[in-house]
Amino acid sequence: MEIIPNTKKIKKVHFSQQINNKSNFMLKLTNLFAFLLLTLVITTISQFIFVPEIIYLSSTNNKSNKNTLEKIKKRGFLLVATKLDGVGCYYKRGQLRGIECELLQEYANYLDVELNILFFPDLHSLFTALDNKRVDIIASDLTPNNERKKKFLFSNALFHTEEWLIQRKDNAISNLKQLNGKTISIRKGTTYKDVILTLQQEMNINIKIELLPETLSTLEIIKGVANSIWSYTLADQHIAQNQHAQYPQLSPPLTIGQPREISLALFKDDKELLLHLNSWLANKKAKDILNKKNRTDIKKQYLITPWDNIFKKNASQPFDWLWLTSQAFAESSFDPNAISSSGAKGLMQLMPETAKDMGVTQLFDPNENIKGGAKYNKWLYKTYWNYLPEKEALAFTFASYNAGVGHIIDAQRLALRNGDDPNVWFNSVENHIIKLEKKSIFTLPYIKYGYCRGSETKSYVRKIFFQKRIYSNNKALLNKQHLNN
Repeated sequence: MEIIPNTKKIKKVHFSQQINNKSNFMLKLTNLFAFLLLTLVITTISQFIFVPEIIYLSSTNNKSNKNTLEKIKKRGFLLVATKLDGVGCYYKRGQLRGIECELLQEYANYLDVELNILFFPDLHSLFTALDNKRVDIIASDLTPNNERKKKFLFSNALFHTEEWLIQRKDNAISNLKQLNGKTISIRKGTTYKDVILTLQQEMNINIKIELLPETLSTLEIIKGVANSIWSYTLADQHIAQNQHAQYPQLSPPLTIGQPREISLALFKDDKELLLHLNSWLANKKAKDILNKKNRTDIKKQYLITPWDNIFKKNASQPFDWLWLTSQAFAESSFDPNAISSSGAKGLMQLMPETAKDMGVTQLFDPNENIKGGAKYNKWLYKTYWNYLPEKEALAFTFASYNAGVGHIIDAQRLALRNGDDPNVWFNSVENHIIKLEKKSIFTLPYIKYGYCRGSETKSYVRKIFFQKRIYSNNKALLNKQHLNN
């Protein structure tokens, strides 16, 4: 039997399902409409209730023509970009330090807003942030050179600084011409490259420039020079004088170029903010902060040793304080507790018997030791060498201080017998004192005082004269010396 399906019943079931699906769809559509309406109402009301902080922040991320000064006041904080590199802006024990950040903190107080510091790793990212209006001001020891002035505005100078050549004692030069053929390592993107190129042109010398990563700070590079990673670098005077830039391996720096400005950088269209900032920099509060920095700089400026004042106190012609300082460097490398293999002690390496003759009882007291060394210099000079021209008198005095007068007179005898001038030290007597290390020479009948480590004495005198040239060629030291004479 053939079974025929009931098609009418099947069709009836399909029609019922379509009605139910349509009803469900309309219900869902109604619910969705109600949800959207409710969301719109809540969003509208929330605009009057909630004020998210992102509204303020977003206002700094565009280049709108709105007045930046007014935006700063409205949002309630001043955005300052810096590298926090331990100089112009940095944190110490949770407190903001550095001349630029101290100024900007006071400026923010004046505006009655908070100061917000944003850290950036290098100059490129600093300038990019300013160009994109993510920050209001850059504080990072900036010099407004011509290239930068084309892209940004700069405040009036906060102060002026000079470039110093940072060098170690073991490779120190005494004048800038000696940089010919040498390499100076500097951070990429700084104005130091322009300084080196100008120096090359002015002195007709060839200097190799090594560009280091922008992420390195000047303080890190100075440390690298001290640790023999690099030979030379340049640093602003105020950075080189920073407490974080002091290393015993470093020799006194040489000054390069002319004084230049350190300023704050602003966005190129923020002329009203610039005028307001410059006006504030001229008021008493700002000047007090800058004058405080200048007074501090003067106190520590051009410091050679912690005992500069003692050297100055005991200086007398022809032994000015730089001669005494150079001699102390040759004697002990400025170690007040130094003891030599022969028993000489202190900064000026006085032998106990000499110290006794000079009235020194505390050999490791820098005050007494320097006083005794200066007194011994004067005695040697007046007793034996003051008849000579000053340069020769100084050289023979220092040689006598190191080797003893008897050996120097023996070297003069050798010079005279060999046709050299016995009253000229350099390239004359100094070449004969080294012969006193040979038995065939120091046993000659006219040599009265025997063996002498003459090569040590020759090197000692040259070291003093070399170090004195380094100090004297530093324009800053001469100015300091002039002010204190």
